[in-house]
Amino acid sequence: MIIIDMVKKVIRVSKAIWIKSPAQKDVRYTAMHHPARYRGEHSIDYETCIGCDSCNKICPVHAITMKELPFKKQNIVPEVNLSVCIFCGLCEDVCPTKPEKSIVLSGGRYDMLSGGWHEDQNNFWVNVDVPQSYIDSRLEEEEAVRVKKELLAKKKKAEAEAKAAGNEAGKAAFDGTPDFSGGEKE
Repeated sequence: MIIIDMVKKVIRVSKAIWIKSPAQKDVRYTAMHHPARYRGEHSIDYETCIGCDSCNKICPVHAITMKELPFKKQNIVPEVNLSVCIFCGLCEDVCPTKPEKSIVLSGGRYDMLSGGWHEDQNNFWVNVDVPQSYIDSRLEEEEAVRVKKELLAKKKKAEAEAKAAGNEAGKAAFDGTPDFSGGEKE
């Protein structure tokens, strides 16, 4: 019996060494539980964003700033400072894009802890990184639309000048005085 008791104690001690209990887990950088309605970090879709600035206007703590893009239309997208944000969700509610919102509180990061240093505050921005290829394609589209409008304007102007020249030729043939000669014009 003594040997069996010793074996049981060895097994119990080895379990304590190799298997960590919940009290031994490092929970500083992981959430203890994940609530079903957790709002969490924002995700921003720059392709569907129309640049209406309504998310910036409705934010009660001014956590949203608008980043300018080199386009003529839809030239701003939101960026969110998570160290200021209260995660109220008003920005998502007011977003007018359909069928999906351009700014969504998507959950994701639970580890929003900070060491309290000013440098750490830069880690809590949801920045929109628009790829250069997307910017180039949008600028090419805008240039094509501009050239098309210029050609259409030149065409309309040429048609208007031709019409005006045709009207002046008709007016020169008929000077406005009545012909009482009784004869026919040749």
